[in-house]
Amino acid sequence: MQSLSTLLVSKLKPFGAKLTNVDLDSLEQRNRIQELLYENGVLIIPADGASVGAEPIHTDASLLQLARLFGKIENDHQVNESQDTADRVEILETMGETGIPADFSLFHSDMSWRVNPSRAKVLCGCILPPNGGDTRFQNANLMYQNLSPELRGRLHRVSAIHSLKGGYAQANRLDEVQKDMTSIHPAVIKHPETGVPLLYLNENFTIGLVDMPQQESTALLKRVFEAATKTDQILSHSWRAGDVVIWDNLGVQNLTMADYQGLRRMHQVVANDPHLRTERYVGDTGQVDTAMQNIEYYLKQDDNCAGYQEWALAYEQDVNQAGYNIPHIATDILAQHLGDHSNEKTPLILDVGAGTGLNALHLMRNHGLTNLEAMDISTGMLFEARRRELYRVYHVADSNQPLPMPSCQYDAVICVGGLSASQIQAQPALEEFIRVTKEGGLVVLSMREAESEYLDEVSRLVAVGVAEVVKDYSFVGIEANQKIRHQIFVLRALLN
Repeated sequence: MQSLSTLLVSKLKPFGAKLTNVDLDSLEQRNRIQELLYENGVLIIPADGASVGAEPIHTDASLLQLARLFGKIENDHQVNESQDTADRVEILETMGETGIPADFSLFHSDMSWRVNPSRAKVLCGCILPPNGGDTRFQNANLMYQNLSPELRGRLHRVSAIHSLKGGYAQANRLDEVQKDMTSIHPAVIKHPETGVPLLYLNENFTIGLVDMPQQESTALLKRVFEAATKTDQILSHSWRAGDVVIWDNLGVQNLTMADYQGLRRMHQVVANDPHLRTERYVGDTGQVDTAMQNIEYYLKQDDNCAGYQEWALAYEQDVNQAGYNIPHIATDILAQHLGDHSNEKTPLILDVGAGTGLNALHLMRNHGLTNLEAMDISTGMLFEARRRELYRVYHVADSNQPLPMPSCQYDAVICVGGLSASQIQAQPALEEFIRVTKEGGLVVLSMREAESEYLDEVSRLVAVGVAEVVKDYSFVGIEANQKIRHQIFVLRALLN
């Protein structure tokens, strides 16, 4: 006999799960629902799916509680007119005498035209037409797996343009879009929770591929959608009043069939992670050794700029595979020494050798620090940071030359992973970092312990009175190579 608190899970075909005996007062159940969504992509809770004595799932309070499991509640869609009830539940009406025309009979990921797409959606059927209006889903991982190895390999190095206007033009509602919103995402992304590859191209909002002629782009997209879509892999839900459906907006694509007459009123709540950014998937070698070989190879290139241009698309996957923890450690250290700035102006931070923006991701997600500028010699690396809108300013510059910034400009400068003989040399870089930092500001430097050139330069800067060492740290920065120890110096800029 099942306990009243036991969540009942029935697997659906071809994917998804139906939940019954749901009790949102149970912390155990709430945690399990989070896991189940990322595992299954779609969760369906029927109108009578609540546990005996528990709050019905289709109430506004329950819908909001479900959505908060996956992020912050948002209601800022650029086009859809909605009426707020009970905090942030949206009422969406289509057809009938009061609703907008039914539209979007193409598979899409909600708000893919934003740099941070919505994370999950909770949808509840309230008033339904007699027939039609089913919601259908495709699993983005299955779509990726359906592609040939040749197509997958090609898409790993492709980025796509997503457009709000492009999507509404296909629904003949272009006049409703006052201002276009566009974003660039990798064609294949890594699921942020499970790590599986997801096809992140959709027929509705994807309007082209970056650096590809339109005719070639259109032909390739057509080929991809034909190969990725299998009718026997589509999950379809026929609504009953009170049904609740939750979907992972990155893990699945959705559409509503525009095949009905009569009013269709739905309640929806959208969950958003404002710091969510899509991460490129470039194929899984499964070999830590391969990742380490790539890291050592590119760090030792004579033409540093060309090497990083070539490495840009695979960089994050290699360093993540190798367990490269230095950006996380260094940004935590910087935030700790900056202290509480909640009642002050947000500190301005320069990230030297910013690359694809790993430092910015950690500063933004973990510490709420977003007033960031990037500097790097590689436009390819900075492209990955730009598409995710991680910095307010991007400087393409060589750190081995005088920096193109005025003196005493920044509250902090951070340089992670760039200090090696083949990349950023100790002189003039370290003194330049001090020069552009405000008096009393911080300079955070990471380096391998064996790099005596940088230790000598730190000692010189302290001796001439332009900097002082606040603290230094020693640690293993790459899990795949425990023999290499790294060092982080926190310097304070003095009057210069």
